[in-house]
Amino acid sequence: MKALSSCVATLLLAGVAGAQAVDPNNPGSLWPTHYINPMMDRTARAEGDVVTILISESTIASFAASTKASKSDDNAITRAVGPLIDKLIPALSTAASSTVDGKGNTSQSGRLVARMTGIVKQVLPNGQLVLEGTRSVQVNKQVQTFRLTGVVRRDDIRSDNTVLSEHIAEASITVDGKGMISDRQQRGILTRILDWLF
Repeated sequence: MKALSSCVATLLLAGVAGAQAVDPNNPGSLWPTHYINPMMDRTARAEGDVVTILISESTIASFAASTKASKSDDNAITRAVGPLIDKLIPALSTAASSTVDGKGNTSQSGRLVARMTGIVKQVLPNGQLVLEGTRSVQVNKQVQTFRLTGVVRRDDIRSDNTVLSEHIAEASITVDGKGMISDRQQRGILTRILDWLF
């Protein structure tokens, strides 16, 4: 009986000692912050994890401006007193007017749809993840490179380990192209010199 009581007391003391070791980053929880259930949680959580980014961006911008201005001047010099002076200096009058009317408008639209995989580069103190991804695709000697950086919340990563680009904060998405098509779209040296001169 005494042996059983000693075992129970030992287990109770061990439980109390274990309960006192509380994770300061996750107070009040039964599970530590680094705990991952391999059967349920397969999303990116730590530095070095990969996550699939679904890019779907569209932009529409338009700008219109109009300018209208007019100016007119009328000047007259009356005749001097006396017939002799009137013949020598006839009456003078001048009139001038100018009108400026200008209008202009610009519009631009674009759409980008892509799927790429990024890497968690850093886990911020508040638990948010810093993502960075690069993807290059070559078709017919034309290379397109996609680059993306941004910050995402863990809750915005879906259960299939994908995240929409619209949920990425401070997102920077760039697409660079190299190849024959891109070279043909660039202006020639002579054209650039003439534009610089005139």
